[in-house]
Amino acid sequence: MLVLKLWNYFRGYVLIKIEGLSLEKFINYAIARGIFLWDIKRIDYTTMEAKVGLRAYKELRHVVKKAGCRVKIKVKIGYPFFMYKIKKRKIFMGGFAFFLICIFIMTSFIWSVDIKGCETINPTEIKEYVKKQGVKIGEWKYDVDTEELERNMIIDLKKISWVGIEFKGTKALIEIVEKVEPPPKVNKEMPCDIIAKKDGVIKKVIAKEGDSLVKEGDIVKKGQCLITGAIVREGVENRYVHAFGEVMAKTYYEEKDEISLINVEKIKTGNKKTKRIIKLGNSQIISGEENIPYKNVLVERKYKTLPKWRNTNFPVEVIIEEYYEVNIRKNKLNKSNVKKILFDKMMVNVHKKIPKDGKVINKNIVFTEENSIIKGKLIVEVLENISTQKPIMEEEIIKEKIDLEE
Repeated sequence: MLVLKLWNYFRGYVLIKIEGLSLEKFINYAIARGIFLWDIKRIDYTTMEAKVGLRAYKELRHVVKKAGCRVKIKVKIGYPFFMYKIKKRKIFMGGFAFFLICIFIMTSFIWSVDIKGCETINPTEIKEYVKKQGVKIGEWKYDVDTEELERNMIIDLKKISWVGIEFKGTKALIEIVEKVEPPPKVNKEMPCDIIAKKDGVIKKVIAKEGDSLVKEGDIVKKGQCLITGAIVREGVENRYVHAFGEVMAKTYYEEKDEISLINVEKIKTGNKKTKRIIKLGNSQIISGEENIPYKNVLVERKYKTLPKWRNTNFPVEVIIEEYYEVNIRKNKLNKSNVKKILFDKMMVNVHKKIPKDGKVINKNIVFTEENSIIKGKLIVEVLENISTQKPIMEEEIIKEKIDLEE
């Protein structure tokens, strides 16, 4: 379909108005002479509109005489007519071409550098690095090899696990993902405690090395010591071991969400207005309908850009906005179905938070309704291992020995 539209555009075609009492004969004669008509629309009993190719239009004179109809051109469309207008406006087109060249040149430089994703890394450190690599204000952006720069950043900056670099107009957008370091493993020769990495209710404690400080049913807080590596026995000198064990606890995950009981449906009436926006860097040219006369509108956008060439994105984009007139229809949804959808949605979100070794043992959900909105509060009970190691520092051992001596 797109190929056919392009073909018609480049060869040129016209929208014609046919008037007469024998419109059907006109169509039949045109078909007999191999003249292709499309988008035929009847206006009234004696009038219709149709589109026809530029060359085929010249052949219509024979059909008009036979059918006894009159034909008038309403709109000329296509490349031949466009070029004809350009030839008549050479100064204007020269100025427009000069304007496009200026826009292209101005948008080919970097005017700002934006960095996203920095949490622990200082953005200034990233800016200084890329500045040395040529990504700086006033630099010609097409000289920057983004793929090579991305590879170098991952190699040189050890705290980065992924980086993406792209140019949006005159802005260099650098997005990074920082490395998430796993919790450090304590050397087996070093004394350590087992502490809680989150709040929970103790279900089972297995102390393979060290002394357990909690039992089943105890409520523990994050950071609380569960199995200590400090072995204290009466009449025996204190010793410090590498605590090792497993602590299973019940933990709780909460999720809240809501869904409206009213579903708003937009039904197209068939009326449509189109607006085209040509973006050249940070500038834009708008053509088509300026004021949309519809009360209720559904907007659909299509984006078209020039193909990438040698890692270069040209700063030209065409946005086609289609405004459809719509009628609004509100439907009340089944309350039971909405609750089920809301529950499933919240469970998906909760499972993203639960560790792989966690086991869901209970689910509790409470629904409330307010202003035709169903609100849900989900609490999921999970059985998981909450233990993690914490080294016993030498300073703590020395302090404890001093306290005992005193």
